[in-house]
Amino acid sequence: MATWRDRVSESAQEDLDGLLDVALTMAEERLADKGAFYPFALVVNGETGVVDVVGLPYASAPQAQELGYRAVGAMRSQIRAAAVVADVRLPETGGDGIDVFLEHAEGIALGILQPYHLADSEVVPGSLEAHSAQQRIWS
Repeated sequence: MATWRDRVSESAQEDLDGLLDVALTMAEERLADKGAFYPFALVVNGETGVVDVVGLPYASAPQAQELGYRAVGAMRSQIRAAAVVADVRLPETGGDGIDVFLEHAEGIALGILQPYHLADSEVVPGSLEAHSAQQRIWS
């Protein structure tokens, strides 16, 4: 069965894997420190490949995600990949999750959800859930 990895270059795979690692690490560190985190975005610089953090104004997760899509969309000529990350409530389980939207200039968009719970200020992550997503930045 073909996967998203079959449709993009090795470089794009590395960009998205790297963004996901940074996104989850940053989110988990903030959760362990404060028990929650404000939404944020990450971008991969198109020339250097360096990952930069894009701060977003405080808003509810859905509002901040939309602001994140707009902010990184305005940067799309200078970047090659982006992630928008939010702390979300999971209505089907009543738990919490780290929601990561990933998109690459090569045309792939993915949604990643990592359920979690906190135990004595430690993040106990659940299994990652991935799905195809609609492009929002390079659409």
